[in-house]
Amino acid sequence: MFDFNLSEGLRLSVGNQEATFLISSAGGYISAFMNRVRKHLPYVYRYPGVMPRAVANYLQMATGKRRLRGVEFALTYDCVAHCEHCSAEFLREKTPNREALSLTQIKNVASQCLDLGALNINLTGGEALLRQDLPEIVAACRPRSTVVSLASNGWLIDNSVAKNIASWGVSIVTMSMDSADPKTHDERRRLPGCYDQLMKAVDYLQRAGVEVFLNTILTRENMANGDMEEMVRLAKQKDVVLTVNLACEVGGWQTADVHPKSGGTDYHRSLMKHPHVRWEGSSNYFREGCPAGLEKIYISPYGDVMPCNFIHLSFGNLQNLPLAMIWEKILSDPTFNRIHKRCLVAENAEFRREYLTPISKSPVHPMPVGEVPLDCKDRV
Repeated sequence: MFDFNLSEGLRLSVGNQEATFLISSAGGYISAFMNRVRKHLPYVYRYPGVMPRAVANYLQMATGKRRLRGVEFALTYDCVAHCEHCSAEFLREKTPNREALSLTQIKNVASQCLDLGALNINLTGGEALLRQDLPEIVAACRPRSTVVSLASNGWLIDNSVAKNIASWGVSIVTMSMDSADPKTHDERRRLPGCYDQLMKAVDYLQRAGVEVFLNTILTRENMANGDMEEMVRLAKQKDVVLTVNLACEVGGWQTADVHPKSGGTDYHRSLMKHPHVRWEGSSNYFREGCPAGLEKIYISPYGDVMPCNFIHLSFGNLQNLPLAMIWEKILSDPTFNRIHKRCLVAENAEFRREYLTPISKSPVHPMPVGEVPLDCKDRV
């Protein structure tokens, strides 16, 4: 008899020429897994080179081995915009005079991410397009067998740049949209003309054959004034995917009161009924939920490894330790070794109190994990 558990919901027993699939009351594994398949089936055809690695990951996870799914890899904190809510700018201000990873180190880190199973590497910032060596970095991520995405505000993307991005092998460009109203978007970005350029960048990239995701944040304001509905409509009109995450009171919004507390979670869930709308917890291996640390990690330009770009808690630095060792430290943490139903930062008050409050008071950012009060991890 051979038994193992999958995603807290499926137990496969093989023995005496029998195979029995048992679904626990807590899991709903088959239903959740089939929902994942249905939602992501188009990508099977769009990115066929990724499928062998995805299948290999599932097979290894079936034996109890952990496999990484996604990596947010910040290449620089430099940017042409000055967004009021930016967490990257906050990290740069809190980590002055640090030595960034070299190009050789970045290539090595990309290889380590792939060895741990990463199916998507999102090259972000700041503004990743400010890096002159970006084509070499994309190549190091092996775009033929990996979904390599690029985060941008669109300001630097013209027709020529869009063609270059396509030629490098980038599969998806994710661009931030703060409002369907041009004036509001530009004010939030503190960059006049940014909205018009964003719309042009969408067209340039689509003509070049690059898929476009628009990313936005659900706040109390845009939920109440209908702006979120307008962004959903606009994304459909432009034939792009819209990623909607809940406002997190970190970075530039650390002391702001922007989270749509009353009805926000239910409203956010209702948005996911649109086939072109998703959130960061939509693409997990088995079940929807917060993937921070378990399936997805964030790497700073300096090599710090964190569970999420909004959780400024470093489990180690890649200039000193290999990624496998650092990720093992994350997985050994009782908070980050499982999928949570909803976003830890935006929707878990206990997590914010026990983790984010000490982080916000720390003189060092990101805060080393060893400085978190010992009783925190047992209560979240």
